Amino acid sequence: MFSFIDEMDSKTLLIVILLVGIFFLFVLFAYYWRKSRRANRRYRDFSREIEYEKACRREVAGRRRINPRMKQDILERDDYTCQICGISKQFLDDLCPGLGDYLLLEIDHVESVARGGTGKDEDNLQVLCWRCNRKKGGKLTNEEVEEMIDYGIWYLEEQWEE
Repeated sequence: MFSFIDEMDSKTLLIVILLVGIFFLFVLFAYYWRKSRRANRRYRDFSREIEYEKACRREVAGRRRINPRMKQDILERDDYTCQICGISKQFLDDLCPGLGDYLLLEIDHVESVARGGTGKDEDNLQVLCWRCNRKKGGKLTNEEVEEMIDYGIWYLEEQWEE
């Protein structure tokens, strides 16, 4: 079958075997080099996606962030009163002195960050109690939350009148 091998001398046969071996090593190297480049490209693309997502999160966090001094200004502007249910620090202090300090008031975005609102514009910020803020989330408007609630200053005033 391979009669030409019998006709070669040992040096020529050794050279042919070495050349075939080098050729197979080159093919093997090329295969793994290409495979690693593909994996590196996938890793690089994946890293870029992660960096893009991080940049988006940082941008949203920047729009969500509210300056502490601005928070205090908003609380004073709205007289420590929830803009949806009307519960206020003063109302609770009138019921029992010191009770208003336990009212959890939060600063909320009128137009949510998800819809493009920012924390840099004072006109886009309002005071809400924690219950109204949780109900509102990032999807509802003040009017929609107001229709849903069965608590607040109006409810308490009705209870006192009865």
